[in-house]
Amino acid sequence: MGTTNGQASSISEWVILGLVVSAIFSIGVEPPSNPGPDLEVTHLSGTMDLSTQSSLDVFGIGEEDRYAPAEIEVDSRGVVSEGCTDCSTSPTGVHMNGTILIPNLVGEVSRIEIEFNFTHLSENVMDGFIGREWLSVDWGAGDLSGHWEILIVHDPPRWSPDGRTRAAFIPSDGGTESRTGPWIFIETLLDHALNARGCLPDSSRCKGFPSRDIILTATREPVAPRITITHPDGWVQLEGSPSTSEIPTKMEGIRGLMDLGEVVNSSPWCHSPDDEMVSSRSWEAFNSGGVAIAPMSTWLEALTLPSSTFTPNGGTWSEVDTDQHGCASLVDENGTLRLGVSVR
Repeated sequence: MGTTNGQASSISEWVILGLVVSAIFSIGVEPPSNPGPDLEVTHLSGTMDLSTQSSLDVFGIGEEDRYAPAEIEVDSRGVVSEGCTDCSTSPTGVHMNGTILIPNLVGEVSRIEIEFNFTHLSENVMDGFIGREWLSVDWGAGDLSGHWEILIVHDPPRWSPDGRTRAAFIPSDGGTESRTGPWIFIETLLDHALNARGCLPDSSRCKGFPSRDIILTATREPVAPRITITHPDGWVQLEGSPSTSEIPTKMEGIRGLMDLGEVVNSSPWCHSPDDEMVSSRSWEAFNSGGVAIAPMSTWLEALTLPSSTFTPNGGTWSEVDTDQHGCASLVDENGTLRLGVSVR
């Protein structure tokens, strides 16, 4: 279903915030400290306190329920996709499914339960380099339910070697602690389980031990064969779709992340090209000066797992609303698609 401007803004933050959870379920695996099989995370459980405005907005609850604990239960499995016609290697990644339960609310709604599915795939174009990433999110939360498809194209490919993030953490009291950014502490428990606790980056109350917004425990087991899944549908340029008099609204929250200029004529891209177009608009996009969009990256690095980052370059930013979808895309100055975001 579509979203309003406020919903799109909140959900866009939580699509990235979902990577806090997916951090532990990367395509990568970590060898145990003692000789034995490589391990992967198969289950995650814990709580996240809704201490920020965006966390309240995404669940549609009011200020009276600030700091309510959200209970998280997630299963995970490594995956490999088939059906990508222009991939140099078969994309690999992780699929997660689970629930988020918020009980004992004091507002109009006393209990909220969300079911979600999350898939992250990456195409390794050479050793230690990622060419493209795909993220799919199903978020079942009543009026805020939605389905997101995100494509990130790295040109040049993004460097992501094993172990590159360990420098972001230092040994501390039997575990590791983040050097900068939100406070995060990671420790290994019995049977190679991992425990992560720390603060959200925009939290006003959580600054370090003993306070915390998030506490997660990850169960790790020997690596199992990957499950084969169907590769996401490709993105298509909608030829002959110039700007309309009406400005698209479904992706306005994402638009706020970009530095945009004047309106220009350009054909937008969309993940679902067969829907009837309602509105379309394109803008000049300015170079970000090397500033990367990478919210929650410290949380992703906490468990030495890859994170999704994107550095906007100059080009054209386009949006199109159809009767079922909202699509946003960034093409560079050569007309190459660099970023695509679709929601319904």
